[in-house]
Amino acid sequence: ANQEISVLHEFHVRHGTHFLSFLTGVARKYGFNYIGIECANIKSSTFAKKLGFYCIDGENYAIAATNLMSYFSME
Repeated sequence: ANQEISVLHEFHVRHGTHFLSFLTGVARKYGFNYIGIECANIKSSTFAKKLGFYCIDGENYAIAATNLMSYFSME
């Protein structure tokens, strides 16, 4: 079964990357396959695209946790 961590909150500039790194570690530890950003505004969607998230439906984004593990060098 696919498991997903959804990020529902907007974060102060630069806190998003740190929090996403933390969530990636949680995903790795507990076997989550995907991390999502729901109801993204313009800043959040730009942030998501920068990190390689794919757009699901225009406002929601997801990425395989393994892709973020590579991005944050957690492999």
